[in-house]
Amino acid sequence: MKHAAAARDVATFSLRVLRGIASGDGSSANLAVSPLSLHAALALLGAGARGATLDQIVAFLGPAGGPAHAALASHVALHMLAADSAGGGGGPAVRFANGVWVDAALRLKDAYARVAAEHYRAEARPAPFKSRPEDARLQINQWIESATAGRIKDLLPQDSIHGATPAVLANALYFKGGWESKFDASLTRDGAFYLPTGGHVSVPFMSSTGKQYIASRLGYKVLRLPYARGREHRAFSMYVYLPDAHDGLPTLLQKLSSDPAALLESSATLTAKVPVREFRVPRFTLSYKTEAAATLRDLGLTLPFDPVRADFGDMLEAAPEPLVVSEVYHECFVEVNEEGTEAAAATAAVMAFGCGRPSPPEDFVADHPFVFLIQEDLSGVVVFAGQVTNPSVSI
Repeated sequence: MKHAAAARDVATFSLRVLRGIASGDGSSANLAVSPLSLHAALALLGAGARGATLDQIVAFLGPAGGPAHAALASHVALHMLAADSAGGGGGPAVRFANGVWVDAALRLKDAYARVAAEHYRAEARPAPFKSRPEDARLQINQWIESATAGRIKDLLPQDSIHGATPAVLANALYFKGGWESKFDASLTRDGAFYLPTGGHVSVPFMSSTGKQYIASRLGYKVLRLPYARGREHRAFSMYVYLPDAHDGLPTLLQKLSSDPAALLESSATLTAKVPVREFRVPRFTLSYKTEAAATLRDLGLTLPFDPVRADFGDMLEAAPEPLVVSEVYHECFVEVNEEGTEAAAATAAVMAFGCGRPSPPEDFVADHPFVFLIQEDLSGVVVFAGQVTNPSVSI
């Protein structure tokens, strides 16, 4: 794969971010993030950064290096998740959009505007931050809502934009795909899902008697659920990582985030279906919103948020004061049912001054907390990641 090294970094990044958020919000919460959305926002920031700030962003994204990550981000925006990828031929409907808003009194440097447009398909737009900050906030939120088919509303909360805001970088991602083999809704039955805090809840479990892509690993199992491809040159799948122990989610997250080889090996080898004995996966709907700056800082990305040391000198023409990232708002929505998956994500960085042989039958009963990923298999890029700890909680 042309972008294999950078895609491997995104996979590692996805589990690091998920584990970082889980440690901050508590491991007992449902979580969903789009590492690809966060990655795109950081790549856009990196295009305007210089010196140590640029070096830290590049290092944070992973060892593949700046050019490789820029090439991957460009490939995603221009090809893999192009905004006009409407699911022709029966494949998933995908929308991916980047935007840069700059106060009407300021101007992007020509080189940055050109890179943003040509490599990230990010259109620069003027916004009345200084004169009408609330109107500017509503304008950006409306753009995000439209790009995510109405699934993400009000990403930027009230008072997140003010008269001194010079710029906002945002991206939005929407995905809706039907399963390659849809679940028979008549087989869906309620069952017990065991909670990390003790006790259980009754939730609808999807089931199937057909063969499945399942592999057993040390301490966990992996399930691959492919989405219908249609005629397009891309292939998406959902991967469910189920720990053997009911309380094994934290250990599994630690293993996958510290050993990307295990993560990648699991997905790369799930190419043959095996017969199943008992097979149950819960329906779930997750909606998660976070201000991710603290998580990114805890993971080692500090300079972009440092009002003294941040250097985004390649972004604005004649900026009256040095730029710094003040907040990174991220929201993700994922719904999984018998038909397939609908998912959306958005990230906004607010700038201020100063994501062979016949196999024996396998059981796969996801009746306790698990990790899931949605990946584009041809490139290896992780598009969404999350953990399900209580499927009965939909929002």
